[in-house]
Amino acid sequence: MQPVIDSINRIIYKIHKKKNPLLAEIIINWQKIVGAKYMNNSFPLKINTVREKGKKLNILMVEVNNSSTSVEITFQQDIIIERLAVYMGYKAIDKIRTIVLC
Repeated sequence: MQPVIDSINRIIYKIHKKKNPLLAEIIINWQKIVGAKYMNNSFPLKINTVREKGKKLNILMVEVNNSSTSVEITFQQDIIIERLAVYMGYKAIDKIRTIVLC
């Protein structure tokens, strides 16, 4: 018998794989990337791609439960981006932006 989380991860991957497979990988592995402390208070929503000074930048939009988590994630942004790069094998995300739930 498989754990329920494996089934949920397969469903999430199928939903996001056509539009943005990178986001699907981040969602499925969010706890491994940011740890349990931030996993319970945040969720990766989408990846925006923008052009800035001729460069393509990927911005990860993260929904957070409260403003203190937003400040912590913003402060830890470089570390989270580095962990994402190590996990993905390349620098997939350039910036992180947080959206606070009201």
